[in-house]
Amino acid sequence: MKPKKEVETYSGKMLKPSDYEGVKINTEDYANVLFEFDNGAGGSFTVSQCFAGRKNRLFYELSGSKCSVVWDQERPNEMWIGYREKANELLMKDPSLLSERARAYAHYPGGHPEAYPDGLKNFLLRVYSYIAGRNKEIDFSTFQDGHNELAICDAVLASAGSKKWESVKY
Repeated sequence: MKPKKEVETYSGKMLKPSDYEGVKINTEDYANVLFEFDNGAGGSFTVSQCFAGRKNRLFYELSGSKCSVVWDQERPNEMWIGYREKANELLMKDPSLLSERARAYAHYPGGHPEAYPDGLKNFLLRVYSYIAGRNKEIDFSTFQDGHNELAICDAVLASAGSKKWESVKY
């Protein structure tokens, strides 16, 4: 559905059903990707820009044989931890509960939310601290990381075209 009139981004919930018109959509707004690591472990990820009700969601789920963890950008201050042999947990962001390395990214005390703008703040803090010599470790995304991401995208596109497994060429 498309609004019949110009609207501000994400303000569509203020419109009535009669404010929309149906349109045919023929795009690549959904992909499901299967992958395999060098060690044989497999995984998958889904990419979409058309899931109703989602604004700009990043959702990670790592599932193992004994434990799984989920982090959802729409609920950035909590992490769900699931177990086979005991009750599941909901870990709330609290610097006193984080490892020393993770604690460096939490700037507010427990119970005070951190969210979207803090990601850019943390990234720039790490880059400038490295440039200034206060941090000797590169703990931020580099140009090499960006190149690797594009190599993964190239392999995904090649696989979609060939309908075969494709290797990532870094």
